[in-house]
Amino acid sequence: MTRALGRFVDHDPRSLAYAHGVLPQSALTTTSWTRRIPVLDQGQLGSCTGNAATGLLGTDSAGRMGAVTVTVSAAGAAASHGAFQAGEHPLDEAFAVSLYSLATVLDGAPGQYPPADTGSSGLGVAKALKALGLATSYTHAFALSAVRSALQSGPALLGIPWLQSMFTPAADGRIPVDQSSGIAGGHEIEITGWDADSDRFWLTNSWGTGWGLGGRGYLAAPDLQWLLSQQGDVTVPVLSAQPTPQPAPVPANPDAAFAAAAHTWLTAKGL
Repeated sequence: MTRALGRFVDHDPRSLAYAHGVLPQSALTTTSWTRRIPVLDQGQLGSCTGNAATGLLGTDSAGRMGAVTVTVSAAGAAASHGAFQAGEHPLDEAFAVSLYSLATVLDGAPGQYPPADTGSSGLGVAKALKALGLATSYTHAFALSAVRSALQSGPALLGIPWLQSMFTPAADGRIPVDQSSGIAGGHEIEITGWDADSDRFWLTNSWGTGWGLGGRGYLAAPDLQWLLSQQGDVTVPVLSAQPTPQPAPVPANPDAAFAAAAHTWLTAKGL
């Protein structure tokens, strides 16, 4: 079965100033952050960045437990760009598409969704989270030591080239990285945990529960190291503890309205 991808490389040199810190080895322990929302399925749309970020919003972290819904008010963006409110949205596939739509406006790449399914980047969707007041900032993990350190506090976003071999994980969930199998495209996926004993990084994908172990799989450390060396990246949003509520009427179809409103509003602002 063909799977949609949709991540592209967007490495801003200014990101180097926002490198995630590295903890001493003695401070690192196995982490497995509970995801409170179902595995999503992006279908044939290249919305993996929005899906990964939505999964991250719905996954526990050290400072934000039991997240299942958010109030999307764009409080931070409103402070500098004018009022924009979208009401309360469940963290579902419709919201993931809406977030992807916003990321395509903010990522600076040609084209926007809708109508063009351009794909986006981890940096672009991190900007979308911040614009909506759902993240206060974000850092970048440039080495495995930084990735392990970041996962001590919560999940992260992983953007990597996706090889043909990676479409079919092994029975134990291992994602096979056969460097000779060829690159199918780029993909964004949520890292939800790290096993200290086996040095495995567990991921939750956005291709439904039929992929891997109910939608999950893992990368061995050497495989992840190689993928990151191939223009991969790890983005670590600092989520708002509780998004600031803004009273607003909720439209009959809020998620569809959100996608259209986000695109129209930000385009009008020249963003």
